[in-house]
Amino acid sequence: MHIQSRFVIPFAFLIAGCATDQTDSTTVLVTYTEEREICADRSATRNAYFGDLHIHTGFSYDALPLGTKITPADAYNFAKGEPLAVPPYDENGNETGVLTIREPLDFAAVTDHSEFFGELKLCTDPDSEVYFTNTCKLLRTGGGEGMFPFIRMILDEQPERLTEICGENRDQCRNAAISLWQITQDMAEAAYDRTSACEFTALIGYEYTGTTAANNIHRNVIFRNDKVPEAAISYIETPTDKELWIQLTEQCLEGTPGCDVVSIPHNANLGAGAMFPSFIARFESVAEDREMAELRNIVEPLIEIFQHKGNSECFNGFPDILGAADELCQVEQVRRVGDFTDANGEPYSLDFCEDGEVGTRGFTTRACVSKNDFFRTVLLTGLQDEAVIGVNSYKLGVIASTDTHIGVSGHVHEAGWIGHLVEETDFETRLSTIGTSPRDITANPGGLAGVWAVENSRDALFEGMERREVFGTTGTRIEPRFFAGWNIAANACASANVAAAGYDGGVPMGADLVTQPGGGSPAFLVHATRDPNAAPLQKIQIIKGWIDDDGRSNYEVIDVAGVENETGEFLEDTGAWTGSGSDSLCAVYRDPAFDAAKPAYYYMRAVEVPTPRWNWAQCLALPEADRPTGCTNDAPKSIQEMAWTSPIWVMPAK
Repeated sequence: MHIQSRFVIPFAFLIAGCATDQTDSTTVLVTYTEEREICADRSATRNAYFGDLHIHTGFSYDALPLGTKITPADAYNFAKGEPLAVPPYDENGNETGVLTIREPLDFAAVTDHSEFFGELKLCTDPDSEVYFTNTCKLLRTGGGEGMFPFIRMILDEQPERLTEICGENRDQCRNAAISLWQITQDMAEAAYDRTSACEFTALIGYEYTGTTAANNIHRNVIFRNDKVPEAAISYIETPTDKELWIQLTEQCLEGTPGCDVVSIPHNANLGAGAMFPSFIARFESVAEDREMAELRNIVEPLIEIFQHKGNSECFNGFPDILGAADELCQVEQVRRVGDFTDANGEPYSLDFCEDGEVGTRGFTTRACVSKNDFFRTVLLTGLQDEAVIGVNSYKLGVIASTDTHIGVSGHVHEAGWIGHLVEETDFETRLSTIGTSPRDITANPGGLAGVWAVENSRDALFEGMERREVFGTTGTRIEPRFFAGWNIAANACASANVAAAGYDGGVPMGADLVTQPGGGSPAFLVHATRDPNAAPLQKIQIIKGWIDDDGRSNYEVIDVAGVENETGEFLEDTGAWTGSGSDSLCAVYRDPAFDAAKPAYYYMRAVEVPTPRWNWAQCLALPEADRPTGCTNDAPKSIQEMAWTSPIWVMPAK
């Protein structure tokens, strides 16, 4: 298979009626692949845009049976600030609440599960020949039982569609799937602002839902524009990641003129080692290992680091990883190791996966915990792979999103969160503990995707994702900037434009920086501004990862700004923080242990002061006498919201 460059050829002409896309006679800020007006608000040093790239509606097989009635059009309207009727439902099945997002999003992509677009379309069409089949009736209203036949398919290594719905040759499901996929595209198009106001960008996407052995290998597939394959490529057709990458290449990058795509693995914390295996001896030869690693980097430049089902940044205690325990790894951490007792009083144990092991039932949180389930340590696996096959297999930037299954795009405010599943919209249920896949008290409102882009258009946002100049947050709107370079001045934080100093003197998040022989350590420029509607910043940290001379994996967490804000106390009775905080933080850091001969990665984490977690914030809002019994629980009462940037890889000169 030929692997081509993913970058499209720019239009050789200006879009009719649009302003010139230049800062001067030579610099093109955005390569347009569609007809639209150039945004009035744009910046050569790029603006921060916030969105949600993981949204489910009633077009998803695991949302409709549980009661979700919301369409992609509804989800986009909600993201833009329009009110939305939401559950819980009354005895007549009517929504009992109305919700409005606190701050509209800049962009969003509805990512309904593509596997059963056809089945869902046929089962919800009263004129369909299969409408009254038992499977279809259960899919419409059957709750967990309605999902079971479809869950069974995505657990199967060799999935096959149901003859009862799809027929012997499966054509009716394929045709219906194409129809629903087109409806999804049409709703995104209707929500997209192509005028120079650029108020909202709707990206076209879907979720690939592989769950082999009950482990999470899901991907959100996001397209650059409206040039997309005729059918959404799903797990049923491509039941391995390799097959997905190849088909996205053949059907989009090479097979559909103007098509460009990224596949974003989501919450790998439930992968049990399946999402990100090492590429050393993964395939039949070193040459194929290298080719597939290169292809993975083209198709999958990003990872979802945080969402409703928890934190995938890091996990403490891996036996083959050297580095001090990091208390912030525990923020919304749903995985654990040790000896436990289940709700029936039965004992069970959870442990770390052996090197190279893939566990089972990761989605239930009852599987082994792999170092490759977490961003920080899978980046180390990438460095190890590079030393053997010559390619860093995991050059991953980061975003975050919600994974909402009730269409409330970007609804991440702790105090106002109503849940992301229909059953969670009841407060007492939300405070309970089920103990399987993260939900209820173990779940959280999810995060936001951040993109540094010239403007709020599809092409500009997509180019930011391709560059990995992206970041993820726990739901806050911190704006983090991270640069590394040989010409960044020690006083760069005093610049009138800190970002310009970073671009002029180095490279931004997501990029490679080549070492200079005998040149000492590069300068790392970190800068973050607070969310004006959230808590002050406590600190900025840099996380470094590298492989030592003995081949061992190492990481270090380095405080570089704001340590004076760490003294204080979170008062549970009021939810207040007694310490200080900052509106913005900035520093220039040089690594005293930098070794120009060893490849390493560095990424930035910006952290707010403690604030009430959703469960305690919502209980505090009620008079003590009116609080449900669920307000007494073992869940954390506070959270430190944060933002993570994509890494910068510092590489030895070749």
